[in-house]
Amino acid sequence: MLLDWVSFRVPLASFGHEQIIRLRQLTDRIIRFCPRTGDVRYETCAWESIRSDSHQISFQVGSCDLRIQGSPARVCGDGDAVFGSGASAALDLSGCLKSMAFYASKVLEVILPQNVNAYTVTRVDVTGNLYLNGLSSVRDALRILRDCEGGRYRVSQQAGDSVYWSHLSRLRSGKAYAKGPHLEYLTNSSKYSGRVYTADELEQSNNLLRLELKLGREFFSRNDWRLMNPDFFQKQWTNYFDRMIGDSEMKNDSDVKTRIFTVAPSEGRAKSAYGCWLLIQSEGWERAQESFVRSTWYRHLKVLRDAGLGDADLSSGKVVPLRRRILEAQVIHSWADLSNAA
Repeated sequence: MLLDWVSFRVPLASFGHEQIIRLRQLTDRIIRFCPRTGDVRYETCAWESIRSDSHQISFQVGSCDLRIQGSPARVCGDGDAVFGSGASAALDLSGCLKSMAFYASKVLEVILPQNVNAYTVTRVDVTGNLYLNGLSSVRDALRILRDCEGGRYRVSQQAGDSVYWSHLSRLRSGKAYAKGPHLEYLTNSSKYSGRVYTADELEQSNNLLRLELKLGREFFSRNDWRLMNPDFFQKQWTNYFDRMIGDSEMKNDSDVKTRIFTVAPSEGRAKSAYGCWLLIQSEGWERAQESFVRSTWYRHLKVLRDAGLGDADLSSGKVVPLRRRILEAQVIHSWADLSNAA
């Protein structure tokens, strides 16, 4: 697991006057004006990529702050963006900020504040790589995940070997994709200048199902990033994706009734929840939802989820047979782990 993307802001008040002038001279200006009168509507700085042979960091100078974003994995260790290294692989957000700020300071020739507590974090991507048995199994898993709709999940976009959930949300959004084809596409690009992967690594990456959780601006407006440790990020990732899949002990439809009557607080609640499940099976998720008032619907859903049903099951009205394989897939943390699992 790794922190795959970080966006943050540094107050311009932290810089001297000459440094601010230098920063503004490093970027192109975007101006909107009225061609009839020549009046300038607004003026802003463009995002600029920090030029390098192997890193992918960009910056923008705003009216009040310097904005920096990119992959901390690309500035830690050998620049491995698949598994990361150093602070990125350790889920150490403070360490990622220090690495990115140090690199930006060196290249831009300005001194960023050493105390990262002064920074404002606006986005973090938490990413995990699951090992499955070959590219065909990864694509089977993606077909299951494309049907994961219900509650807070909505498949908002599909593209090739990728599935997106709530991709416009400023709170949380998710993405699943086959890492092998994606890595091959990146490395074959004429503009690619990152880490060189071996033929064996490219082949082994076809076993990886990559799950990315984006924690957006709204998430960080509600939560102080300074209190977030590695366990916090791992829990956020696990909670987001585990709810899609459900409990690995739920093997088939015949297990559903038994599990519902086991976890429900009363026999009456169990019968009602099981009746809801039967309605979902016969009428589908949306029509079943319309049959209940909001409070009753979510009360039934709580029992069904406590019984082990995931959103993949609820949206399809049946226990998805391959989801157990996804849930029990091994989380791979390094190329060595991947080589041993293959």
